[in-house]
Amino acid sequence: MVTERLGFELKEFNAALLTGLYQTMGTPLENPAVYATIINASDTDVYISINGVDNHIRVPAGKTQPIPPYDRHNDRNDSRCVFAEKTQLYIKHNIAPGIGYIAVNICT
Repeated sequence: MVTERLGFELKEFNAALLTGLYQTMGTPLENPAVYATIINASDTDVYISINGVDNHIRVPAGKTQPIPPYDRHNDRNDSRCVFAEKTQLYIKHNIAPGIGYIAVNICT
């Protein structure tokens, strides 16, 4: 019998430190992410990027953005994930720094 378990990683950022240029959001992921939820508990919209250049995900102020999982129990390629291992997440504001925090809860 093979036991599967979820691992967890957390990335957080203080909204007061946001700039209009992408900044790293913690360290790169240790493992591939099979599911993630971005929580914007701040008063400013933010962009999340996986390359530090392009806007990939916009999360409005005060909103939560789930990133849907890939089902592990299927006949698809087992290497599918929402963020690859070693992905560095980047963050920036769309207008101005804010008050609050942004968190990314990651299941690996």
